[in-house]
Amino acid sequence: MPRPRRLPNIALCAAAAVVALLPLAAHAVADLTPAQEQLLRQAARGFANKDYLPAASALPELGQTYMGSWVGYWALQPRLSTLTQAQYERYARQFPSGVAPELLRRQWLLQLGKRQDWTAFAQVYRQGPAPQLISLRCYAASDPLLSSEMDLVPPLLLWRAASPTDQACNGLAKAALATGQISQTALWEQLQRFFRQGFFQQALQFAPFLPAPAARSLPRLVQNPGAWIEGRIDPASSGAETPETRELMRLALLQLAYQQPERAVAWISSSQGRELPAALRAEILYQSAWSAARQLRMEAATWYAQAYRIDPSYRPDEEVSAWMLRAALRARDWPLVERAYALMPTAQRERGEWQFWNAFAQWQQGQVDRARATFTRLASPWDYAGQLSLAALGRPLRLPSSAPDPAPQSSATLASQGDFRRAITLYRLGLYFDALAEWQHLLDSLPNSGDVRAAASAAADRQAWLLVINASTRVRNDGDWRQGFVLPFRRAILAAARDNGLDPAFVAGLIRQESGFAPGIASSAGAQGLMQVMPATAAWIKSRRPMLAAADLHSDTGNLEIGSAYLAHVLERFQGALPLAAAAYNAGPGAVARWLQRWNPQADPWSGAIFAANIPYRQTRDYVQAVLSNTAIYSALLDGKEPDPLALWQLQDSSGLEPVAATAAPQP
Repeated sequence: MPRPRRLPNIALCAAAAVVALLPLAAHAVADLTPAQEQLLRQAARGFANKDYLPAASALPELGQTYMGSWVGYWALQPRLSTLTQAQYERYARQFPSGVAPELLRRQWLLQLGKRQDWTAFAQVYRQGPAPQLISLRCYAASDPLLSSEMDLVPPLLLWRAASPTDQACNGLAKAALATGQISQTALWEQLQRFFRQGFFQQALQFAPFLPAPAARSLPRLVQNPGAWIEGRIDPASSGAETPETRELMRLALLQLAYQQPERAVAWISSSQGRELPAALRAEILYQSAWSAARQLRMEAATWYAQAYRIDPSYRPDEEVSAWMLRAALRARDWPLVERAYALMPTAQRERGEWQFWNAFAQWQQGQVDRARATFTRLASPWDYAGQLSLAALGRPLRLPSSAPDPAPQSSATLASQGDFRRAITLYRLGLYFDALAEWQHLLDSLPNSGDVRAAASAAADRQAWLLVINASTRVRNDGDWRQGFVLPFRRAILAAARDNGLDPAFVAGLIRQESGFAPGIASSAGAQGLMQVMPATAAWIKSRRPMLAAADLHSDTGNLEIGSAYLAHVLERFQGALPLAAAAYNAGPGAVARWLQRWNPQADPWSGAIFAANIPYRQTRDYVQAVLSNTAIYSALLDGKEPDPLALWQLQDSSGLEPVAATAAPQP
């Protein structure tokens, strides 16, 4: 059963609402009375249900407590669309700094920008640090009161940095085009970006800013780029060649490459196509290959190679280069893997994933010393590339000894601070993303990793596992790994795994990625609990497993039982392959089945890792890599052994490649 896509990597990333904040004073705060605790719970419950009244009623009693800014936030945020500037100003005066005030300020600025209330926008914008959100920066550049007095980023740079769907930045661009602040050359370049990314309808809103003939042609081109191209090359219907018609031809070819890559490749290879400049032909071939690669079509590697041969100096963007390497992996074209890696910008090449696959291609071609040097540098038990490097070297996954426990007094001192108290309180109220926002603010203020470990220890004492895991990612060299790989609900996880024939390390690794062991957490799509099970999925699995009829999706034990049963179902469907089961749990079995119909990986020990690298959905791709990396670590923790990381990646039983040796090259 397909499951809606959810927020990625919930356990390891900050909440989307985290922002840069002014420093808060670190001081002890008074406890809430039982009556105040009750009011707070009612206010939080109301906010979760989009009801501001309980918080508004509780604010007089709670406003002076350490949770006052959040109660005020809950009283205003659900009614942003009808909020007045006077109401916002009263809140800002009472709570001038902190996480909740900065969140509300940012959301209120977005609302004012949409209303085009530039007077109020300028007033609120000046009251704090300049927000980094690109939409707000575009609204600020559109505000005549701000643009005349502040050193703002030029409109073109903001437009280039924004998504093609960003209304604030598109509005800024239109105003800048109307006044000549953005040139026609820059407009054509932006339209090319829109077309490369598939935002054709968004591009049409800029047609009025093109010369009249081009403005009339663009809608017809978007409606049928293939027919437009054929009309352009028909001598009876084509007019004189102009710079505008050449730009339109480029847009038509880009759209065709995105929607029908085989037609774009055929045209580029025709006699008419060969008359185009080499750089343009290479660009269209790269874009066609990118579209095909994301569909797991085997032609992609061939088209990438053709594009490189046409113009070796052409540099595709990062996403196109990444899919070039992935397509080359699927084709087992090791020289093309190296070529794709060489085309990547320096910052992209520094990522461990790409370094590993480049070294893997060198290994397959007999460049053993070079490959071994890279694998040795990357080898680590903590991440995807590091674990695969261990496997290539023939080394097991060995966990180091833990770092010393933090000093108890440092944990106690941190636990008395307001931002720590707010984070823990929000966590207990089930407002996990707000808790993460407060938590990140606290961690940002800590001077060293020892203090971060102390904060994680204090959070662990309060069973705030998601916060503990989040803090562990900030400790260098994974010195906090015992905190980062906690295993709460151990007995229930072991029982659910046993009842469903699952490896408990796999269940634990999946839960860490799904929920960070935060009980009762719910995603924006409605997925529930530790294993983030959709209610419809729970109903379906219950219909297949009558013994689960009484299991409660919203209890920890029931959620584990239902989620494990569903995980066992997808694991059985995909013949015990952990990479496929993890992908199916995240994206749905139907999606995985479609991918396998397009490309059935050959049977060898590395096919599972290559499959994961080629998953078309970025969220699912990252998810599978993280879940299996987690699983390897939990396997070592639960079994007390040193597992082979590559064993988890098998799509079916097969003998492994020999580890990288210093004296002989392995067989591809």
